[in-house]
Amino acid sequence: MIPDPKYSLSKALMPDGVTERFVIVGDDDRVHISSSWLLFMADTGRSPNTIRNYGARVAWYLSWTALTTDWRAVTLSHLALWRRAVEISPVRKTNGQSSMRTAKTVGLWMVPLRSFYEWADAEGLVTTDVASRMTQMKYFAPGTAAGGEHGRRLRVLTEVLRPAGTPVEAPPEWIDDAEARQRLETLTLPTRDRFLIDLMYRTGIRAGEALSLFTADLHFGGGSRTLGCRHADPHFHVRVDNTVENNARAKGQPRLLFVDEDLVEGYIDYLLERGRILGSNDKSAHVFVNMYSHDESRGRAMSYSGVKKLIARCAKRIDFDLTGPHMLRHTLATRLVRGIGCEAQDLDVVQAILGHASIDSTRIYTHDLESAKKAALKSLATRTITLAHE
Repeated sequence: MIPDPKYSLSKALMPDGVTERFVIVGDDDRVHISSSWLLFMADTGRSPNTIRNYGARVAWYLSWTALTTDWRAVTLSHLALWRRAVEISPVRKTNGQSSMRTAKTVGLWMVPLRSFYEWADAEGLVTTDVASRMTQMKYFAPGTAAGGEHGRRLRVLTEVLRPAGTPVEAPPEWIDDAEARQRLETLTLPTRDRFLIDLMYRTGIRAGEALSLFTADLHFGGGSRTLGCRHADPHFHVRVDNTVENNARAKGQPRLLFVDEDLVEGYIDYLLERGRILGSNDKSAHVFVNMYSHDESRGRAMSYSGVKKLIARCAKRIDFDLTGPHMLRHTLATRLVRGIGCEAQDLDVVQAILGHASIDSTRIYTHDLESAKKAALKSLATRTITLAHE
């Protein structure tokens, strides 16, 4: 079982008095050396959400390891025991029920350890060869998501650190229940939340991209010479260089996405309510701001944690376990590729919508097509055969 944490992830104010960085601290309030790894990730361009997730999982690992040994002297067997501890420790889901982590989730808990120990090994902090033994070379055949067009060899976690039966690249989670999708589409929400859910669900943008949007990026009345945009139909621009105030990161490709009348009307409803609530205090350039709080955060750009809380509330109300905002993006992509409730689209079109740099990233949405083909053939009307009598 995973113990109560001795180490935890926190935020620290840097000497400039403005910048905040994630750190890992012990229960004695001392900053752990792993905080330098978090700083390294920030300096090499990793997103704040990645740093938060990696840091929180490594903090749990350090707490568990501190019960028995020095993290700098561990072996591969020790890491395999940690994997097992993650497997057998229940987690509370958004619907209030407890369950065991899926093999995919357990695998995601091991990925930060690889990053941490590779950094620590490069810094000369570990006393064993565990970093080099954590991975192995694996060949991916042509046509697979990881293999691309010609096939390639990649370094992956060694077999002993992967949950039994776990594919190296698990299919993405999506809302595969049509009734749950319908409940989400018709769920009554405050105008900001309704517009945010619809924008992610119907255009496939990432949460970080949505939180990075400025009102100037939304050309819902069409472009103009003044705006420097000639596209007449309602659309918005996903940009990666906006100077954000909420640490959000738009990590995909810059792109233009068109919107329908329902999204335009949802945005108008949101703007009207935003103006009524914030009035003269509405000074943020961001599209999504805090409106429903009554503290100093009101009027400031919405954070990723706010989006996660919204998704958790929606999950309870539609009675479907939404593991995060990424499921809305995965649902759109899967529907476009499979033609669920729409015309099936070519992969290069889906790639452009999602902002993938490589079409190999888009191929993962062809997951479970074998089951889909089997169901499609079963749905065909059976032919009645009349045997001739002699």
